Amino acid sequence: MRALFPDDRCSNRNSDTEAIEAAALADAHHVRSVGGIEEYRLLANDLRVLFLPWRAAPVALTMLTYRVGSRHETHGIKGGSHMLEHLMFKGTERFNKPDGTSIHDLLHPVGGIANATTWLDRTNYFDLVPNDHAAIAAEIEADRMRHLRIDPDELESERSVVLNEHDLYAGDPLERLNQAVWAAAFSQHPYGEPVIGTRDDIAGLTCERLLEHYDAHYWPDNATLTVIGDLQRAQALELAQKYFAPISAGRRIYEARCDEEPEQREERRVTTTQSGQPGWLMLAYKSPEGTHPDADALDVLGRILAGGACTRADASLVATGLASSVWCSVSRLARPGLFQAQAFLGDCGANDAAERALRDAIDDIRRHGVSQDELDLAKGRIRGQTLTSRDGPVAIALQLNEAIAAGDWTAYPAAAERIAAVSVDDVRRVARHYLRDERLTVGHLVGGDARDAEPLSLRASAA
Repeated sequence: MRALFPDDRCSNRNSDTEAIEAAALADAHHVRSVGGIEEYRLLANDLRVLFLPWRAAPVALTMLTYRVGSRHETHGIKGGSHMLEHLMFKGTERFNKPDGTSIHDLLHPVGGIANATTWLDRTNYFDLVPNDHAAIAAEIEADRMRHLRIDPDELESERSVVLNEHDLYAGDPLERLNQAVWAAAFSQHPYGEPVIGTRDDIAGLTCERLLEHYDAHYWPDNATLTVIGDLQRAQALELAQKYFAPISAGRRIYEARCDEEPEQREERRVTTTQSGQPGWLMLAYKSPEGTHPDADALDVLGRILAGGACTRADASLVATGLASSVWCSVSRLARPGLFQAQAFLGDCGANDAAERALRDAIDDIRRHGVSQDELDLAKGRIRGQTLTSRDGPVAIALQLNEAIAAGDWTAYPAAAERIAAVSVDDVRRVARHYLRDERLTVGHLVGGDARDAEPLSLRASAA
């Protein structure tokens, strides 16, 4: 198949473009088109390919989302997914720093951006380049999908970086409380484990164990290739076919071994301390998986409860001086997660009063529901923020990445419509079903002697 050239987009190349597209479609199955995004599956290896044209600038973004995160790690390799994310930038036999052919060596001179993130359900890698360099970005990503090289010296170098990152998060009192709440809420499910891993496991990671983890998950049939930018469909499909189709499928089971959390039947409570730190309150209720329709109603409920000025919690906590800010969030994960209502307190001694006020505000919604005006305001805010946040290929890709990880990429283009469908009855129903005391984990950060605070491992970050 002919290589990509920038002039493929010109009108006098239409016949060539159509021929390339026809050849690519012969080896790919068109699955569906939703919201301007087209989904294909490569027949050779079952790689999912998503293509979204974006014409505002002559750039192209390629992203690989692998369905592997901290949820898939076994004992002794906690933090392995995040460590692999770092090591993937060290390269392969073809693309590496000693030869001057690393991903940064090749992409930075043309103004390209390359980065990655690790989370509970997934790890993703993305490259934003001028569209006439899209091929080299795709070639690099395809090569490191199956040909990662881990040098012992590079592992030791990255181990120091990751341990420093671990200690940075462990020293953050807000992160410590957040991890303590998740650990208490998920006593058996791996969502309760820190994404960045435990210090002991990070210190003990070996090249062999990391390569085993890599070989278990880094395959085309466990990944989604997303292409966004000023490219034609033919070019996007050619990228997929030329660089990824030659890679065989793993044909294995990729799901985590332990993936069930026993039903929570009573309220749980955790407290962390930090000298000189203002108080922080977190109410965390078990919530459904991110693709469940009730997650949308909980999102709206969260905005009514604490979505800005004049909301329920703002009136009962911020206006009264109990808190300086209040906010809510809903986990959009592959498995059931948490609905979190949080308050940053102006007075470290106001924890109990703030908890009562926030729980009363939630209880009022549970008992009496919300008004149509509150619902319309919350839905309008969510819609506006959803649309304005999609301001470029990177922003679009990262949001699409989370929908892929949750299990349904079409949740991204359908987000505004789903929120618009939420009713007053839906909000009251999910409040009664999910925001119950037996599903609740309460977390408090209070002032105290810093020596009393337990050193907890925290979340991972971008490389």
